[in-house]
Amino acid sequence: METIYRTIGKRIRQERRRLKLTQEELAERADISANFLGHIERGTKRPTLNTLTKIADVLQVSMGTLFVSETTYKLPTDDLFVKRFMSLVRDKKREEKELILKVAEMVLKKPRRK
Repeated sequence: METIYRTIGKRIRQERRRLKLTQEELAERADISANFLGHIERGTKRPTLNTLTKIADVLQVSMGTLFVSETTYKLPTDDLFVKRFMSLVRDKKREEKELILKVAEMVLKKPRRK
């Protein structure tokens, strides 16, 4: 069973990589040591809420984002359209993904009868 600290560490690593930051860069900006950040990412040390707040600020995410593990959804991998679409949105920022979803919902929405 995965501990909450491993979940937090994985999320921090994912967000750090999304921003293309090294551990050293994130640690410096969050005013912690790179060694401590490495432990946090592995889930072997327990950061304070103050430290998590600093890290979340640097990563430009909410604190809640750090506590949520990513859910993996089974998509039809043989569907070429799904593969193409996923490759287009995979590296987009969360705000961009939400905008794409809203546009798709508007396009796919059934027209109302007058």
